[in-house]
Amino acid sequence: MAKQTYDALIIGAGIMGCSSAFELATRGLSVAVVEKSGIGSGSTGKSSAIIRQHYSNEATARMALYSLRVFERFREVVGGEAGFRRTGFVVLTPEKDLRGLQANVRLQRELGIRTELLGAAEVRHRWPYLEIGDLVAAAYEEESGYADPNLTVHSYAEAAKARGATFHLDTQVTDVRLTSGKIQGVGTTRGAFHAPVVINCAGPYADQVGALAGVEIPSKPYRRQVLVTDPLPILPDVFPLIVDLDTGFYVHRQGKSAVLMGGTDKDIKPGLDTSVDWEAFGAVFQAAAKRVPPLAEAKVMRAYAGVRDLTPDYHGILGPARTAPGFHVACGFSGHGFMHAPAIGLLMAEIVLDGRTSSMDIDALSLDRFGAGTTRAEANMF
Repeated sequence: MAKQTYDALIIGAGIMGCSSAFELATRGLSVAVVEKSGIGSGSTGKSSAIIRQHYSNEATARMALYSLRVFERFREVVGGEAGFRRTGFVVLTPEKDLRGLQANVRLQRELGIRTELLGAAEVRHRWPYLEIGDLVAAAYEEESGYADPNLTVHSYAEAAKARGATFHLDTQVTDVRLTSGKIQGVGTTRGAFHAPVVINCAGPYADQVGALAGVEIPSKPYRRQVLVTDPLPILPDVFPLIVDLDTGFYVHRQGKSAVLMGGTDKDIKPGLDTSVDWEAFGAVFQAAAKRVPPLAEAKVMRAYAGVRDLTPDYHGILGPARTAPGFHVACGFSGHGFMHAPAIGLLMAEIVLDGRTSSMDIDALSLDRFGAGTTRAEANMF
């Protein structure tokens, strides 16, 4: 095989890898994406594709807002379709979490996110099918919604290709090559690829890829299950994504033909198993019947499981690995990587080209934070 040399090489053709390839290729770099399977075949393809902005961390909230604006103008900014649909987003909160919710809303408003703090009476008025007798407040974002994960990732891939990026599919990375501690490229099942920059966008496999470069990445894979039901006539055609922070339960309508439910399974145990555990859905049904009683009558169509990569503080890792110059990390977004992908690609391009970000401050997402003991957990995980 002829020597294959690029300015930057990306491991993983999920949404973060494809977004990074698009942004780097747009700026004139020769880019290769190496993927062990197919485009969007991992976590991206099984994403619920929720687009929301409710976070307790400023860096993450800024990334969410930037990404929302891209999804709103996706055809113009990227090209192709993302299938974005605005539905709104509701966070239901028990009294013990009220101060945290109020602080989140203040932060988000300061950043320009359109968020409302609603009392229980207003929640009942807007969404009478909700049972909120034990809750005191909610936050509501009218601009949030969902997208189509497969449309989005393939649109990013096609846009990257149109700008010169090369995709090597069904190609497994076997080693990361360094000389005098600096990145030189990777070895794969289809030969060697040479590049002074390697970006780890391997999602649930990111810790394994990091180990190949001698970089410890505190991100572990966890199964995440989704239950798909028929829509119910009692529920409107369009209703907001609803999250109950007390239980972690969430529900949202996707298109006209399905309702997606999940949550309640955060941090069960690490692993890459994607078989469906039907018994675990008992907690989902229980939470659904309590918070949205009509869902107790819903007919189950199917269920599926994916894997998300969680960090100890539930924030992503974005930036260089200081111990292996040229090796960069974009992983650990704890199930939020899809909605942040437009910002992740932009920021990674800035880091690679300029050595720092200029669009926003993301020091809170540095890999170095774990060794420095400066982590602060995301309060809105579900």
